[in-house]
Amino acid sequence: MPRLPTFPTTTDETQRLELAYLRRAGLLRPGRHATTLRWSCRGQPTGSIGLEAHILPGEDSYLRLHYTGNSATNYDYRVELEAVASNLPGAGGHRLYMICPQTRRRATVLYRRSGTGVFAHRLAYGPARLYYDSQLEPKRLRGLGKYFAVEREWEKEYRKGRKTHYRGKPTHWYARLLKRQQQAAAVAAGALQRLL
Repeated sequence: MPRLPTFPTTTDETQRLELAYLRRAGLLRPGRHATTLRWSCRGQPTGSIGLEAHILPGEDSYLRLHYTGNSATNYDYRVELEAVASNLPGAGGHRLYMICPQTRRRATVLYRRSGTGVFAHRLAYGPARLYYDSQLEPKRLRGLGKYFAVEREWEKEYRKGRKTHYRGKPTHWYARLLKRQQQAAAVAAGALQRLL
C-alpha cells in the first residue's frame, strides 16, 4: 500500500506578525500605541488581533498581543523587543527584533500556525517546522519559481497611471523589474534545459 503524502505547512499558509509592517504603520515610534490588526484570505476575514506597542526610552520595550484563538481560548501575552546596534543607514543606530516567546530567538517575523495559539519563530514548531515555499521546490524546477515571481511582482508594482519612463529613461522600479525579468528568463531557460 502506498504511503500517503505529507505536505509540510509553509509560511505563506499562516498568520504572521512582521516588524516591517508595524514600522510602516507607525507603531514602532517611541511611546505607547494601540491598534487592531486584521487578516483576510481571498477577501474573507480570517482573524483579528489587538496589539499594543510599548516603546519607552529607559524601559523594556514590548508588544502586547491579545486575541481569541479557536473561538474559545483567550490569549494575552507579551513579545519582547530587543534593539541591536546597527551601522545600516536610516536605522537610527539600532535595529529592532522580536524575541520569540517559545525559543527566545530573535526574529523579524513571527508566525501563528493553525492549531497553535501563540505567535512564534518558524523553527519553534519542532520537527514539523514551517518551511518557505522555495525550500519545497524540487531542485530541477527551482528556477521556475523566480520566473513566476516576476509576474506576481509586475502585477503588484504596476498600477494604472504609474509611469514606466521619465524623460525617456526607465523609472527606478521599472528598471529593477526589467532586470529581474531578464534574470528570471535566463534561469527559466536553464531549468527547462535540465527538464529535457
